[in-house]
Amino acid sequence: MKTKANILVLGTSGAGKSTLINSVIGKEVAKVGHGQHETKKLQPYVSEDLNFQLIDSRGFEYSSWNTHKAVKDMKTWIKNGLKDEKTRIHMLWFCVDATSKRFTKQTIKTVEDVKKEWKDVPIIVILTKSFFRAEDEDNIEMVRNTFCKVAKKTGMPLAIIPILAQPPKGENIVPRGIEELIQVTQINLDSAVRASDEAVKKYDLKCKKIKSQTLTVGAATSGVVVGAIPIDFPDAAVLTPLETMLISGIARVYKLDQSDELVKKIIARILEAGTVSMVAKAAINKLKLIPGIANIAADVLNAIVAGLIVFGIGQAASIIMEKVYIGDMDSSELDWINAIVESSMGNVIRKVTETISMNHGEYNVKDIIKALVSE
Repeated sequence: MKTKANILVLGTSGAGKSTLINSVIGKEVAKVGHGQHETKKLQPYVSEDLNFQLIDSRGFEYSSWNTHKAVKDMKTWIKNGLKDEKTRIHMLWFCVDATSKRFTKQTIKTVEDVKKEWKDVPIIVILTKSFFRAEDEDNIEMVRNTFCKVAKKTGMPLAIIPILAQPPKGENIVPRGIEELIQVTQINLDSAVRASDEAVKKYDLKCKKIKSQTLTVGAATSGVVVGAIPIDFPDAAVLTPLETMLISGIARVYKLDQSDELVKKIIARILEAGTVSMVAKAAINKLKLIPGIANIAADVLNAIVAGLIVFGIGQAASIIMEKVYIGDMDSSELDWINAIVESSMGNVIRKVTETISMNHGEYNVKDIIKALVSE
């Protein structure tokens, strides 16, 4: 990589993060406290001899407010990595005071919060203040057992390394573990960078999906209003402008050039595949089979159908635009678009019919929207 990799150093207040950083960097760069959160904000430290830099974080567990600030700072730094590779986090060092012999619920919860969107970014657990080698095995087992309980949210540590960065004054104890920590980090750094890149891609796509769904819900709501107009709805094209705006909006979310000929063809194909007359008739026929559907007025039924058509097209457009965005498509022929629109529309109709059926034919906007946006 063009720049040094970033390693975020986490840990409870007084766990010895700053002492560790000073030992790794090779000089006194981080202010050392005594059980208090000396670090007020994320602070990078760099050594010319290393191919990574350390990002010191505010110690958590000192107070609920401090923990909140620490997690917020970390998430902000990590999210900034979406826009700027210089701030991308490639690995986490999690410092645990070996003398404490335990994890608090707040500590592990903080790790879960930080790694929520970044589970693939590897973590090394560092057992600081490991004065006695005889205790290493038990401490390592304690860490391993704790992470096993939350592995689905955090993943398992890449390594668990006992460290004694600075022996107590007057004690004849030799520092240990720093060289092993640096070696393990450097050996795994290339794969960590790749994992971080994948995490960024996943988070980027997740953000785009959320934005697309917000646009789709808004457009579907407008579709409900349009659909309530007393016209011969099944054969009308009154939703086409709304659908066109929605598809174009989703294309913008995925940063696609709508002047590009291929993108133009894809947008046109989505509209063609979701033709109002064909889809509306299929939707109405399915809805009429629901017990109690006769209780729903014709204008309300039209409104439901209009909303689900727009929603289905929006869902399909999001899937299609993502494929275009990541290059996972066949541009030589576009029949695959029809299959996605058909599948998406069928899924939407299924959810709506199931929801209305469960409510014995009663129409409830909140329930329907909730069913549509649920995975």
